[in-house]
Amino acid sequence: MGYPISEDREEWLVTYASGPGPKAIHQPHSIMFDDQHLRNLVRKQRRRRPWQYIGDWHSHTVRRLSPSKGDRRTIWEKASQSVYMSTSPFMLIVGLNKRNQLQGRAYSLGDTLSEVKDLRVIDRQFLQQRLEKSP
Repeated sequence: MGYPISEDREEWLVTYASGPGPKAIHQPHSIMFDDQHLRNLVRKQRRRRPWQYIGDWHSHTVRRLSPSKGDRRTIWEKASQSVYMSTSPFMLIVGLNKRNQLQGRAYSLGDTLSEVKDLRVIDRQFLQQRLEKSP
């Protein structure tokens, strides 16, 4: 869940991230999200705050952080579901690199699924300072 922090909607702030849900099915090379749980979570969060669904995240157990066929199918399906109401959702894939450091790659769905070139993790203090400087 999150919202845009720039007028051109090029920058987004992730405000809430959840796990896959209590009935998610974890397999060695895939995960099936608990869709009912996630739909309810989106509705609940949307009623409380001005946030919107902006995408999903998951991890890969291999170093390749490119979307699988299943990942691609999932993001296209969610983009068409009215409960999520996101015509261009993001997908974040995280995993460990050769040095066992956390890495991530993000993708955005428009006409096609394309990699987000500038993915940054910022802390609340940095964001607060930035928002205070804005007109």
